[in-house]
Amino acid sequence: MSQINHLLTSAIVAETADIANHVGIAIDNATLTDEYLNGENVKLKANSVLMVQGIGAERGKELKEELDAADARRDALFSALMHFLRGYQRWNKNSTGEAADVLYSIVKSHGSNIPRLSIEKESAMLDSILNAFQKEEAAQAITTLNLTELVTDLQSEQAHLQEVYQQSAELESEKPEVVAPSSIKRETQVILNGIIDYLNVMSKANAAVYGTLAATVAELVNTLNEKIKARYNSNNTSTENS
Repeated sequence: MSQINHLLTSAIVAETADIANHVGIAIDNATLTDEYLNGENVKLKANSVLMVQGIGAERGKELKEELDAADARRDALFSALMHFLRGYQRWNKNSTGEAADVLYSIVKSHGSNIPRLSIEKESAMLDSILNAFQKEEAAQAITTLNLTELVTDLQSEQAHLQEVYQQSAELESEKPEVVAPSSIKRETQVILNGIIDYLNVMSKANAAVYGTLAATVAELVNTLNEKIKARYNSNNTSTENS
């Protein structure tokens, strides 16, 4: 029989996982007493399983909706606080203007656009700001501006978000580790192509034993390679016509 071609490296993750699975089944069905081939097949099938698990794994943090909702409420309260402070500054009445300046300077010392930070960074910044608000001068400024209830609500929402975040982290830690399929795609292709090289040699040396398996693997790989080539040609044609 003719030489079995290697699987094209441009095969995507799902294609690599699928062809590895089908070649693995073909080797199992051949029931050959070949220690090397069967050993490589064990590795090939194991990688195929890991890739399929990775493809189907749910991505994203646990309790994402709760985290997003708590973060949105926290951002709204922080935004309300900043609007009040800017309003008092523009009003520019002595007592309230000075009090607003005290609180505004604390916030600004932590940077701008705090709500645009990641949840983790924003939590750290707000913890620091709220701690600074407890100092005597800042606490008096909050009272002067009648913002005690708003700051208390912000503290409560900050504490609630951190509680949900902790619960999310605990749930994440309980998940089984999932291998990113893209990280083992190349390794899987190398194992498969190594098996192909071996079958090319053995089918010539002992066609009676290896010929049928080699023909099956050739059909599987060639069929996929043709699909990959057709996709590549289609993409090139689309680019040229655009």
